[in-house]
Amino acid sequence: MQTMAPPDEVLKERFARMDEQFTRVDERFDEVNRLITEGREETNRRFDDLTTETRAARREMASLHAPVQRGNYTLLAAMLGLIAAILAKGG
Repeated sequence: MQTMAPPDEVLKERFARMDEQFTRVDERFDEVNRLITEGREETNRRFDDLTTETRAARREMASLHAPVQRGNYTLLAAMLGLIAAILAKGG
């Protein structure tokens, strides 16, 4: 038994609905692409800021390293001097 084909108007309406759905999908896809691009740009900006802050922190730590190291050497020399004085005194 052969089935009847739907009328042309019904087919046109179905295709119109399908076109509308594809248009909505395209709009959503464009929105997702926009959000991804914005997220990537924001991430890159934050990473650049973090890199700048990290470099500044490293410079500050390097500038603090020398005085701290000098203090350590001074403390070591004082301790060795104290030990030498105690040993020289005999006691």
